[in-house]
Amino acid sequence: MNRRATDPSAAISLSQGQGRSVRAILAFFALAFAWSWTVGFWAQSTLGTSPISGTGLAMLSGFGPSFAALAIVARFNDRSGLREWVVKCLNWRINWGWYAVAFCLPPVIMLLALGVFGLMGGIIPASPAVGHIPLAMANFALVFVVGGPLGEEFGWRGFALPALAALLNWRVASVLLGLVWGLWHLPLFFMANTPQEHMPILLFLVSTTAQSVMFAWLYVNTSGSVIPALVMHTSVNAWMNIIPILPTHGSLRPLLLMTGIQAIIALALLFKAQLNRASPVIARPPC
Repeated sequence: MNRRATDPSAAISLSQGQGRSVRAILAFFALAFAWSWTVGFWAQSTLGTSPISGTGLAMLSGFGPSFAALAIVARFNDRSGLREWVVKCLNWRINWGWYAVAFCLPPVIMLLALGVFGLMGGIIPASPAVGHIPLAMANFALVFVVGGPLGEEFGWRGFALPALAALLNWRVASVLLGLVWGLWHLPLFFMANTPQEHMPILLFLVSTTAQSVMFAWLYVNTSGSVIPALVMHTSVNAWMNIIPILPTHGSLRPLLLMTGIQAIIALALLFKAQLNRASPVIARPPC
């Protein structure tokens, strides 16, 4: 995992007007929220009469951020600019170690939280994957496609992070984006049979903000590739179906501990001096 002596937040190109960038960012957030919330509520109203249609709409609602990013980049660019953005997002030629970090860090954090919970006297429940290992492994592919990563990351990390970082810096941008990312999930707290149904909203916002910093750290160290973010997002969501960390398993404490560990890691990444020379330039999306 090579590091370069460049502060990404200081090296972002500002060749285009800031006013134009602000309008593009606001338009992106408006489109992302409007699509996801509108289609999501439509899905909920449809589930009772047509479960198949409702489920399909619910899956489609999660694509708001990526659809919004594609629309905004296309609006402000010709085909070559759009193609350049897509190619940059899909840059897979990065050090393999970043893929390993993206996939392994989430379960390590979850297992550490469960270990601390056990040392505190808590009873660790059995994994929901017991007896269903092949299905649990196949679930990684399902999560990637319709469980969040593919529908969100081209928006959050592919567009919003570099766009905000061009106006602020990547650290502030990652924190702000984490809060917005968390609020985007708000309707799920009022829907039945969602993980968020059993979570305190504030705790969830702390978790998404901490995760956003970790995702940004991956982004700035991999030349703006979205693929590590796709891997980490898939890892987070899929491992939660295997490692009993959610409050649906009987206790909120494991999730509290996991969020605390995430926050400690995020703070270390934000303030560690070495990050000032940690990564290549963040080139903002063409907007």
